[in-house]
Amino acid sequence: MELPILFLCFMLSRSIVSATQGVCRPGCHPTNGYCERPGECRCHSGWKGPFCDQCIPFPGCVHGSCDKPWQCVCDEGWIGSHCNIDVHPCAAVPCSSNSTCIETGDGGYICLCAPGFTGKNCLVKRGPCNTIGSPCKNGGTCIDLNGFASQATCQCPPGFEGNTCEVKKNGCNPNPCANGGNCTDVETGFQCKCPVGFIGQSCKDVQSWCSSNPCAHGGTCREKIGGYQCTCPLEYRGVKCDVLNTNKKVHSVVNHYHFQPHHKIFPHQGHEVLKITMKETVHNMDPFLSRSQIICFIVLGLLTCLIVLITTGLVFFSKCETWLANAKYSHLIRKKKDFYMKADREAGNDVKIIFPEKVKIANYNRNYTTI
Repeated sequence: MELPILFLCFMLSRSIVSATQGVCRPGCHPTNGYCERPGECRCHSGWKGPFCDQCIPFPGCVHGSCDKPWQCVCDEGWIGSHCNIDVHPCAAVPCSSNSTCIETGDGGYICLCAPGFTGKNCLVKRGPCNTIGSPCKNGGTCIDLNGFASQATCQCPPGFEGNTCEVKKNGCNPNPCANGGNCTDVETGFQCKCPVGFIGQSCKDVQSWCSSNPCAHGGTCREKIGGYQCTCPLEYRGVKCDVLNTNKKVHSVVNHYHFQPHHKIFPHQGHEVLKITMKETVHNMDPFLSRSQIICFIVLGLLTCLIVLITTGLVFFSKCETWLANAKYSHLIRKKKDFYMKADREAGNDVKIIFPEKVKIANYNRNYTTI
């Protein structure tokens, strides 16, 4: 019973495959292509084209083709794994100047240069630098215009001069030091000793006034136009905070120093002499509060204290007057009570008299003398 069922399933599957293959695009390669929906032609890996009948060559294949996927069959005249080496390189005439090109058989070539030329492609003429050698000393470079110059010349490195770079150049001629710097010739070139106020290899940079830390004893230096300013600690004063402050009553000393040049011209024989002096100006900072401000604060404080005292007195007086009125009223109640009790005992009557014991007096301006 099972064998007929299996045979029936096999025949059914073959009929389905045949029906599917029959609905692919007409002309689609039966092996290299397939279809999942009617009318299409999808290629297997390594094949391309509308009918999947074109193989894909090896990646990078330049002058080649393929019979099967991932091949690189070189065209005529080309060799190599990527068919990129020309078998006849001399066809491109790489050798110049009437030279002879010879192919090596592996895609390469050599040039037999004509007399007077050299190089791989015979582009360099045999000039003085090539025939007699380089005459340049101390690392100089020989130059003959690629052989076309009649005489070789030398390009000297820094620090040397002359036709063949044989003379060591004087680094201080001309003087490279600016702003009056003194130049010293050294092995590597030159060295400048800069005047005060200038720095750098050629003394061209202006020196910062605070770079040398002119403020002594922990003073703080600040750059100013034409000079600097030192903020000194309490114990010291002066332009550089180098003078001990003997005034013990000083709470804070901040000295501002400005260098104000004063120019004076003095006549001299044949020319004028310019004399420049520096003047030191000291400005003491004002106190935190002026005298008038302190007096104003004292007066306002006294007025505030007076207002507080008056308000406290008024409140205390009103409370005392209310307490006195209540005490006077309580005394009057007790007095009247004693009077009636005494009168009832003399008359022999048994009378109970009830008086208010506590009554809050709200208006303390009234005088309670009777009830």
